[in-house]
Amino acid sequence: MAAEAAKPHFPVGASKLVGPLAIVAYLLSLPVLAFGIWLVSTRDYDCEDLLREPNVRVAVAVGLLLVFVISNFVVYYGDRVLMPGHMVLSVAIVVMLTAGLSLVGTYRIEARGLPGSPLWLFNRVMRVETWNEVKTCLCGDMICEDLAYRTFQFTSRDFNLMKLSALESGCCKPPDVCEMEYVNAINWTEVRRNRTRDNESPSSNPATNASHVDCHAWSNQPANLCYDCQSCKAAFLRIITSRWRTVGVFLIVMSALFLFVHAVRFIILMSARF
Repeated sequence: MAAEAAKPHFPVGASKLVGPLAIVAYLLSLPVLAFGIWLVSTRDYDCEDLLREPNVRVAVAVGLLLVFVISNFVVYYGDRVLMPGHMVLSVAIVVMLTAGLSLVGTYRIEARGLPGSPLWLFNRVMRVETWNEVKTCLCGDMICEDLAYRTFQFTSRDFNLMKLSALESGCCKPPDVCEMEYVNAINWTEVRRNRTRDNESPSSNPATNASHVDCHAWSNQPANLCYDCQSCKAAFLRIITSRWRTVGVFLIVMSALFLFVHAVRFIILMSARF
């Protein structure tokens, strides 16, 4: 009697949640499978392959496919291997969560060597040899030539009102701080500044100083334009970082959902067994 009284009471109705939770876990695994297949099948965009990522997309995709397999194995056969199955699944979920946090830049120092993390991408883009290859690729994609073709009849006012993409704004035109006169989208005339303005001390704002450096880097030559500008590197980096941050957010959200569903299901199964 004392042993029975000491045994923790667990709601009888809770056992009815095992089935619905299994269905929820299966449904959650479908986006993971789809996202993994998409990562494997998608190609590199905007010269991203030149960053020489060591098959990071394939690694993430394989990891997602493993989570899909392990999750469904635990759902269908977890009763037979309750503890080992959920331990393996927990490790997979923790790895997925850690990878997601790193890709969104949560671990500033630790993420430096993780492919796809913001610091890793920044270090890659800022390498001279890597950027020279990216610059050649961007020029070959004729992004700026296409912009010039689409706006060849635009006045200066029309062009200023136009919404440009990040690469068009950063690589195809000089920064606004340069105050150059518009001829066309890829042809700008430098305005002679008065001597007082030329002799102004540099701004304490690094972004402003970088823009002034970009003014000297600008060239009307189609092969140069602002491809060597910091604004162009920043635009390219922003696009690539945004894509990997999206992957990181997906990993974080899915790992949190998996952890909740399988943890509740595990507690119910353990309570029913013991």
